Amino acid sequence: MKPVVVASCAPEVGDAAIAERTVAAILAVPHWSDGLVGARKIAVKVNAGIASFGRVGGVYAELTDPAVVEGVVRAIRLATDAEIVLGDAPTHFDADRIYAELGLRERLRRYGRVRVLDFGEEPWATVAVGRPRPMFRTYQVSAELASADAFVSVAKMKAHSGMGFTLCIKNLFGWMPPRVYGSPRLYLHDRLIRLPRVLADLAVLWRPCLNVVDGIVATNQSEWHGAPLQPEVLLAGADALTVDTVGARVMGFDPGADYPQYPFHYRRNPLRLTAEIRGEEFVWEAVDVIGPAPEEVRTSFEVHRYRGGIDRTEQLRRGFACVESYRARRAEHVQRLRGRYLAMTGGEVLWDAGSVAELQRLARERITDWRDAPEFEVLCVDEAEENECLDRYAEEAARLPPPAP
Repeated sequence: MKPVVVASCAPEVGDAAIAERTVAAILAVPHWSDGLVGARKIAVKVNAGIASFGRVGGVYAELTDPAVVEGVVRAIRLATDAEIVLGDAPTHFDADRIYAELGLRERLRRYGRVRVLDFGEEPWATVAVGRPRPMFRTYQVSAELASADAFVSVAKMKAHSGMGFTLCIKNLFGWMPPRVYGSPRLYLHDRLIRLPRVLADLAVLWRPCLNVVDGIVATNQSEWHGAPLQPEVLLAGADALTVDTVGARVMGFDPGADYPQYPFHYRRNPLRLTAEIRGEEFVWEAVDVIGPAPEEVRTSFEVHRYRGGIDRTEQLRRGFACVESYRARRAEHVQRLRGRYLAMTGGEVLWDAGSVAELQRLARERITDWRDAPEFEVLCVDEAEENECLDRYAEEAARLPPPAP
């Protein structure tokens, strides 16, 4: 497995030193530039998803700090003068405001051929995962992404209520355009199994060749509006899976755990699923570390559950039954509602919509308690047109414990 660099970096060292230490961490990765040299266009994903600007010691707690972003771009420029497109697809369509607060365009202008973009803007392109049995065979993404030939993930270290933690693989999810998948991408961030398997799809679709985690200041308990922590670390590596494995250990989590084990309260471990779709055995103990061992710099995070207790196993069981009902009655649904998005509970259609945005609007109008949200939402099409691997639901249903007598 490809090695991961662990480097210390306190917020007090200041902006210029943070950028320099980011460059140094990247250059310490063996063969760090191999995936960049020869690229025509490099897409860089930073965490700038919402306008949340809290700082500790001058370093942003929930967004990738601009000094880390600059360090990554500076390192890329040591390897290539290829065009760089950099940014996020902010949930609330306010990229210009966020980028202005972070000062990204001004900071990066001197590196030449760097465009800071909102990847949630049209035009779209359809890209294929190109691996057997993905969650979705194709995704719609920004045409700017589809035309890139090298990818970089620059993540913020955060706890995540739904996924346990967010690092380089989860960071890629922010490239999914809200205008296609809903705000905040709820068609993919569903109640059942899509999210971790979508993350695995994206990890193999883009396979970022350079991965950096900003753990100088981090966010505990939840991905947004949580409590700040100071792990005071930078991580860098050429493989997102190995970087995230080390990152989980720095956060005090077991990267080999899986739902329903902590911190995976609600969903599968995307690291395991990424290894699965890559056709690899997930041996997280075998990752080589350059620098201090993750346990030596560990800062223990905690993951808060969503408010309002639920029996997650029973919720999944009902949802899987709803999926099976949809599949059994697909021909009937297609005859009436082909090409429409269906919101379903108990195997029955609650409402239908012509877009994900309309589906979400109807949900806001009709639901006052999130626990009453539809069990399953799906684009109604013939089986021959199906883009989603619906067999995955039955596979996950088989993993559930038998119902109590």
